[in-house]
Amino acid sequence: MTTAADDPAALFPFGLPDTEALVRVFCLPYAGGGAGLYRSWAGHTAAGAQFVPVQLPGRENRMTEEPETDFDALAGGLARRIAPWTGERYALFGHSMGGLLAYDIAHRLHELTGTPAELLTVSACAAPDVERPDWSIHGLPRDEFVERLRNLNGTPQEVFEDEDLLDLCLPRIRADFSVLASYRYRPRPPLPMPVTALAGTRDPQVPTWSVADWRRHTDGPFTLHTVDDDHFFLHRHQQTVIGHVTDGLRSMTA
Repeated sequence: MTTAADDPAALFPFGLPDTEALVRVFCLPYAGGGAGLYRSWAGHTAAGAQFVPVQLPGRENRMTEEPETDFDALAGGLARRIAPWTGERYALFGHSMGGLLAYDIAHRLHELTGTPAELLTVSACAAPDVERPDWSIHGLPRDEFVERLRNLNGTPQEVFEDEDLLDLCLPRIRADFSVLASYRYRPRPPLPMPVTALAGTRDPQVPTWSVADWRRHTDGPFTLHTVDDDHFFLHRHQQTVIGHVTDGLRSMTA
């Protein structure tokens, strides 16, 4: 019997990976976000790629599930569920926390399937071995936690203006900060795939140099692109970001 937790339609809420797509690009959200961040991406098919938003437990169509609070458990569970859908060619994209997840999942999928990704694209995400800020804020009292979220400027203002909506979202956001706080870097061989990295030039959380350090984590080509914006440039420069992903995929077939 299929449950919500293992239903592929729950993991891929905007359509299952297309067997006709040349490359399936699995997209991971930032902390507090869901697959809905990439809903409009699902219609893009440039470079023969299908963008496949991945839903994390405890949000949007998976709201009835408990959110995961441990990084390794979350990455391992997602990798096991994505593995049967990778096909012959696949790629990964992640923004901020999603970039760390995409990196870890890339290693795990290579082990599970025997096939490396065509491309890993990380956005607004420091290299995995760079020392990170202390994200252990998930245990703060409600008012303090909400104030920290306001200062980070990644949660839509309408969430703060609706107390019921805020109460609905806070457990998921706390869980994601627990995931971030539980992340521990462990040395691994460089990825056997190209890495494209995107950095916001006005990002106070993730400076460009920390994104450039991704070059140490691939045996393949490395490309760094900068965007003149802050940490959440993903929202205001969507077409630019998609273009860098598809350009990276085209370079693999040129």
